Amino acid sequence: MLPALAARCAAGYNSCVSSVAPSNVKAPIRVKVLVFGGLKEVVGGAEEFVELKPGSCIEDLFAQFISRYPELARFRSSLVASRNQEFAAWDSQLASGDEVAFLPPVSGG
Repeated sequence: MLPALAARCAAGYNSCVSSVAPSNVKAPIRVKVLVFGGLKEVVGGAEEFVELKPGSCIEDLFAQFISRYPELARFRSSLVASRNQEFAAWDSQLASGDEVAFLPPVSGG
């Protein structure tokens, strides 16, 4: 055993185990999702945290929700999305820590 490795192994349990992760594997991104109005009833709550593949956009996020809650598909054409409290295009790329909200149309007088 090389002297440096021997010294690390002598330091304690698992100290000689490499901590190098494969460089081609990217960690998933985690976003907070808020839903309002009738969407909240379909989803069963107003807030959820979701993990997505790196490079995902708002449309990908909504598609993931549709796969879990198919009834949401009927709302898609009338929804507006926001990212970090600003209106956003559906093809906006997401990053870990983003907050995405899906907003149904509002009526009033």
